[in-house]
Amino acid sequence: MRFKSFFIASSLFLGLTQLCYGQAGTIVGSKHDFSLSNNTWNFTTPITAQLQGQICRPCHAPHNSNIRDIAATGYNNNNAGAFGPLWDHSLSNASYSIYSQGYNFWREGASSVGNPDGSSKLCLSCHDGTVALANFRTFTTATTTMAQFDGGVANLGTDLSTTHPISFTYNTTLATTDHKIWDPSSTPSGVHSGTIQSDMLEYDKVQCTSCHDPHNAAGVNHLLIKSNVGSALCFTCHKL
Repeated sequence: MRFKSFFIASSLFLGLTQLCYGQAGTIVGSKHDFSLSNNTWNFTTPITAQLQGQICRPCHAPHNSNIRDIAATGYNNNNAGAFGPLWDHSLSNASYSIYSQGYNFWREGASSVGNPDGSSKLCLSCHDGTVALANFRTFTTATTTMAQFDGGVANLGTDLSTTHPISFTYNTTLATTDHKIWDPSSTPSGVHSGTIQSDMLEYDKVQCTSCHDPHNAAGVNHLLIKSNVGSALCFTCHKL
């Protein structure tokens, strides 16, 4: 009887442990869980009752998303769908001050960095603080921006000059000239089972999603794609 009780108790503990780990690696309960009550912007007008408190709807729409307007998004080669599946959040029209520091970065190949593109443009539609968080394709009269929400802690603004550069090409050519970064075509990412190029880059470009997963699959702080303990994420691409 004592053994049976121990077995039942152990099974319950293991089950709860697995449940906790399962939740940790999902968008549910993460910073991007827009159904949480502390996301007050997602519970106020002009959002209709059918949209209030939804997790996915602030970014995606099951039908008639606005990503079809490629000209408005600034994407090239009709790759908008790859960067924003059924994207429905209003996009920013801001121009940005971009990273321009670092001897190696500029002198060794990565000199063509313009305004953010690809998935970074999607991230900045909330995080540059110029577009209301509750502005979707059919709801565009909201007023609360990231700069005004939660103390503005996640507001990057439009000055990205002190932020890790994004939307630049990171390839074997750059790794050959800049000896302080790994070759992305052959270096394991440690994220999935592929290389930096296959697992972390977007059409060979570094984007926000090279380090962050908006859906929190890894369950790591700051929505990182993997733990940065001991700067592990940094050292995926950078050499000492």
